[in-house]
Amino acid sequence: AWIRPLMMFPRRLVRTSCVAAAAYLSLANVCLGQSVAPVGNARRQFETRAELDSLATAAEKGHRTSEAWLLRTRLEKGDFQEGDRMWVVVEGANIMTKPETLVVQSGKNGRYIQLPRMDDLPLDGVLRSELVDRFRQHLAKYIKEPVVRATPLVRIAVLGAVGRPGYFYTAADIPLSDVIMQAGGPVADADLAKVSIRRGTEVIWQGKDTQAALAD
Repeated sequence: AWIRPLMMFPRRLVRTSCVAAAAYLSLANVCLGQSVAPVGNARRQFETRAELDSLATAAEKGHRTSEAWLLRTRLEKGDFQEGDRMWVVVEGANIMTKPETLVVQSGKNGRYIQLPRMDDLPLDGVLRSELVDRFRQHLAKYIKEPVVRATPLVRIAVLGAVGRPGYFYTAADIPLSDVIMQAGGPVADADLAKVSIRRGTEVIWQGKDTQAALAD
């Protein structure tokens, strides 16, 4: 997933929005599981194209080449990868009147979402912050003044001493405590002081950071 490093966010913003698709929440020596949050409108924690461009420029000036490359890649290719999921509701229409989970697919023409009785929605180059507008523009070809609510879901592995360890898709603005509860909550001998957040093998937040997030 293309996302700027978590350490760039204030501590109180340690939410799942800060954790990329391969993030891990670890409690002691066991694992935790996955869930999906309610659908909502586009949220401000998703960086706009202008914000990403500004961050990329700053990274280039600071000779942070890896960070700059990731940001420029997001700007060029977008945020969505094959297998990503999102919740979508279209109000005032006869399609998707209830929240539906849509899965990003990939073909010879790039990444896209299949929509009922409509052309596919291309997602190449689309950022998370642009998803609702892109949906609205696409549906406007079929529906007059469509009202769209779309929530990109983040894939997280919750690993630790909890009731239902595993992988979860969740909205990006869900508090850390809610993610843990969706995984069944901590078991009796769980040590919440040892909760850590990782991306791959890299530990991004240690216990003291996640303790502050849980307290907030």
